[in-house]
Amino acid sequence: MKKLGILLIGLFISGLCLAQDIIRGKVVDDAGSPIPFATISISVKNDSIPSAVKLTDNNGQFELKYDNNRIQILKVAYLGYESLVAEAKPLSGKLTDPLILTLKAKKNNLAEVTVTGRKKLITQKIDRLVLSISNNALTAGKSSLEIFSMAPGVFVNNGSISINGNRGTRVMINGKILQLTGDDLNSYLNNLRADDIESVEVIAHPPAEYEAQGTGGMLNIILKKQTSAGLNGSVNAGYTQGRYAGTNEGVRLNFREGKVSAFANYNFNKLKSYENSEMTRHYVDQPYQFAESARRIINDNGHRINTGAIYDISPKQYIAIDYVGSFSKRISPYYSSAFIDYNDQAENVINIGTFPTDTKTNYNNIGMNYSLALDKSGSGFQILADYTSNKLTKNSAANSAFYNYNNVFLSDTAFRNTTPSDASIYTADARYTKVLANKNSLSFGVKGASTVINNSAAFESLENGLWESNPEQDYIYDYKEKIIAGYFNYSGTVLNTSVKIGLRGEYTDMSGNLLTSNQLTKRDYFNLFPSLFLKRNLNKKGDNYLSLYYGRRLSRPSYNSLNPYESYINNYSVGRGNPYLTPSYSNVYEVGFTLKSKYSFKAGYQHDKDLVSQFIKVDDQNPLLWIYTFENYGRNRNLNFSANVPVSITKWWESNTNVQLRHQDISTPDLEIRKWIFYLQTNHDFRLSSKASINLNAYYISNVISGNLLTDKLYSVNIGGQYKFLANRLLVRATVSDPFYTYKIVGTSVYKNYSSSVSQRRQSRTFNLSLTYNFDLGKSFKSKKLQKSSEEEEKRL
Repeated sequence: MKKLGILLIGLFISGLCLAQDIIRGKVVDDAGSPIPFATISISVKNDSIPSAVKLTDNNGQFELKYDNNRIQILKVAYLGYESLVAEAKPLSGKLTDPLILTLKAKKNNLAEVTVTGRKKLITQKIDRLVLSISNNALTAGKSSLEIFSMAPGVFVNNGSISINGNRGTRVMINGKILQLTGDDLNSYLNNLRADDIESVEVIAHPPAEYEAQGTGGMLNIILKKQTSAGLNGSVNAGYTQGRYAGTNEGVRLNFREGKVSAFANYNFNKLKSYENSEMTRHYVDQPYQFAESARRIINDNGHRINTGAIYDISPKQYIAIDYVGSFSKRISPYYSSAFIDYNDQAENVINIGTFPTDTKTNYNNIGMNYSLALDKSGSGFQILADYTSNKLTKNSAANSAFYNYNNVFLSDTAFRNTTPSDASIYTADARYTKVLANKNSLSFGVKGASTVINNSAAFESLENGLWESNPEQDYIYDYKEKIIAGYFNYSGTVLNTSVKIGLRGEYTDMSGNLLTSNQLTKRDYFNLFPSLFLKRNLNKKGDNYLSLYYGRRLSRPSYNSLNPYESYINNYSVGRGNPYLTPSYSNVYEVGFTLKSKYSFKAGYQHDKDLVSQFIKVDDQNPLLWIYTFENYGRNRNLNFSANVPVSITKWWESNTNVQLRHQDISTPDLEIRKWIFYLQTNHDFRLSSKASINLNAYYISNVISGNLLTDKLYSVNIGGQYKFLANRLLVRATVSDPFYTYKIVGTSVYKNYSSSVSQRRQSRTFNLSLTYNFDLGKSFKSKKLQKSSEEEEKRL
């Protein structure tokens, strides 16, 4: 077969002229029938990395671009057939007929058997779990924030993300940590839709090459990328219907010619949802009780752009530049009816009002990436540099009226405020990796980051029909931060045990200047962050093994939480920042056992000091006013047992179930919480045919602890299906989220002698329809995943 292949290639190449460097042909079986989706690859002789890879189309045809001046190796492979390997030498001539390549069926093949390859829904790796998005119908119409809830061990509550119950989770895009937090991060993630995502990596314990920032691990979003050159890409459209409707649309384009490749992606979404809540506040030493009924309508509009270009300087090095822009606007009017019931009914007060909020975010990032491969074993050098700008403008207002117990008008209030924030962040990163003998490796890296954020606020109240400024509430707050970091990692084998050991050092110099009151906060500190991972195989095959992990991390306060803003939710609730927050530190220990490289069982212990979280407090002067702020509220001890069990129940039914039992021990000056928490999540993938599948996801969590808020059980089910049309180019997905409308937040917060009960419903029950059409007008090339230097800062904006 190899000699026949050489002969065919030789005859074909002899028909090429020196200027022609395209191979066209057709792959057929012994009977002359075309073989669709056979793999065609071409590489330079003695280079194991293909320079181009292509699948044959439905008619078995292909087209490959190659270097006519160098000896090439052509490989043709298809499951159930003997592979063809041929050597193509540089020859000249005139192109005549396309090449016909014949593959012979392997002996003892079973007749009428079709094998279709697909990615598993969830893949267990040594240091992470990978959730496949592109093959999952449940992701139809969802944002990346909603997708996180499907990942084992990940929980999202009101925009706050945690892994295995540990808060402070950072979010990365292709290895680059988003320099966003709070509402900014939620806006960005809501703007990033499932049609742009290939997979999500859950990294509970990051190694030393990642920034020490973040005690709750990392979520890495891998964006889709095309593997074909010329012009190729996809278009998508989605529709969501709950109580309110929403849409999202997008397009992805890739192009390559010679050494230059370029890409451009654009997405737009227009969504509408709601939140309805009931709250009761309980007072022990006051002559009144408080109750509120509220509803919020949320309108989100967002645009997201990602474009860039890559230039291959040589086969071993390239330089790239890319741009990401995310522009969002959220309008969310808040309608509130508050009731203050006194012991004496004649003193009762009713307050009815609207409290609209308008938030605009303009996020821009420009990145440069230089990469040099030093050898074929994986040694290399990288330089990364980024500039990030994030402009946030938030406008809030209040219009309310007060009535007595007989609904007689008493008075009204009207006020408004504007709190703009302008952040500029520069980062630079250099990394070197040397692969040694026996798969050992050493890596080193340094990073520098500079952050400048200008915050201000302007308050006004309506007096006698005129807006009057309130300079005593206005402020200007400037924040500056510089971080210098370095790390090293060693990976190898010691005494038949796989070892990955690393050490990271970070120096931080920060200052916060509240100019309006002349208050300056300065702080600088240096810390070392060791990490150790051990893996010991228990059998020769290496699929049964023990693992051990230790790591130290820190969590710096988000930029938003340090901003001393004051935002009125209503007349009795206010949000505030805290410029005096300090970093929290975490030590994590974990031991695990993995069976057959699939079933994992882990036990871990985590100790956190000076945790930062949102805290609900009561104003000392006015107990009717409750303050939602951020505090270093104490220490947390977390004992965790977990199991992840993927099971192939039948050939067409795969499942993955994650179970956790966690004991959380939280101690603050005003509160002690000790609670066992049970978590169950299960995903099921039903393969009906090569074109159709159904997915089901369900979860249950007994409690959630967030600061001094403890919620009751949460549970929900999602079900979806997908079907492929037009030779698999058109993918149609439909999903029903929370069809039984079980997702309801019920919780209690405690502060000193006060407590409150809350019940909240959201637009969790929705129908989602998504259509994606893929097109390919070009030839194959290798795409590169661009990395960023701005890893720690993205999450904190």
